[in-house]
Amino acid sequence: MFDSINLRDEPVPDLLVVVRLGSNTLLDEHLAKSTAECHARWGIWGFSVLEVPGGDFDALARLRPIVTTRRRLLVAHGADLVASGFPLLPTLDGPHWTVTLAAPTVEVFAEVRSHFEGPIENPAWIGRPPPVA
Repeated sequence: MFDSINLRDEPVPDLLVVVRLGSNTLLDEHLAKSTAECHARWGIWGFSVLEVPGGDFDALARLRPIVTTRRRLLVAHGADLVASGFPLLPTLDGPHWTVTLAAPTVEVFAEVRSHFEGPIENPAWIGRPPPVA
């Protein structure tokens, strides 16, 4: 028996930057684990991402403090994911979204991974040096 998926009433904005925590979270073994957990819970293949509200990483860090502990992040544009056949569902509470996949295969993992950039330096990382004045 699967849990009900409660979706927030939020359409995917034209520009939605999504973050995957850590530089290794899109490796096949990590995606296989994440998609299996999603399928066990909701009956769909998918993995979690976080929206960067208004492109403001500090705002995301206030909503999800765990973001500050990751030195590097992987980012993608929501519109690109959707246009490439990876629907985004506004699951759980904001800023959480689920990227949905047709199947948990290495080919699908490679395709979705190709839409993510990085790893990039995390602007909200607590270990970052102070800005140069």
